[in-house]
Amino acid sequence: MIIVYGADWCDDTRRSLRHLRRLGVPHQYVNIDEDLDALDRAKSLNGGNRRTPIIDLELGGPPLVEPDNDSLTGALVERDMLSNEVAVERLAVQNVGDFERVLRTITGAALWLASRVGPRGTRWLLGLGSALVGLSGVTGWCPVYHAAGVTSMNGPGDRPDETTRDGWVVPRTSRQLSLDSGTGSIAHTSR
Repeated sequence: MIIVYGADWCDDTRRSLRHLRRLGVPHQYVNIDEDLDALDRAKSLNGGNRRTPIIDLELGGPPLVEPDNDSLTGALVERDMLSNEVAVERLAVQNVGDFERVLRTITGAALWLASRVGPRGTRWLLGLGSALVGLSGVTGWCPVYHAAGVTSMNGPGDRPDETTRDGWVVPRTSRQLSLDSGTGSIAHTSR
């Protein structure tokens, strides 16, 4: 079992946990601010230094210290915890960011309520709209985004406080995972 030693306030910890969830990789999160034994274990894994997150893959190898998403995915692939194909497939499934998912789910619920009380002639249309918008919020996949080749992942529509760009949607990229001589690095190619 992968153990993530981190802190709730740490952006890198939250990002790494979200990435592991999106990859569907089982893991255990330990908050080192609440568990002093875990803090000691995390520090011992990192030469006595406190950094978050520290991800122990429990395979006898070195832990990952503050890894970016590509390094984390590369380490999982390199250690045969995930294949290239599975990682690419799982990362491609979602094209709607977390914040936008909440907005879509709320909008879908509001449209559903409107379909119950609205004029008779528009109820079916509102019901259909609520299903489409609501389901895209729940699943994180939008067929319109898919057809247009765009995504709101990693932008203001995902985690506004962690965004690295201004635009809500951008063209999605095809992530080709290739391990360069065991370094765990991942190469990106645009689609």
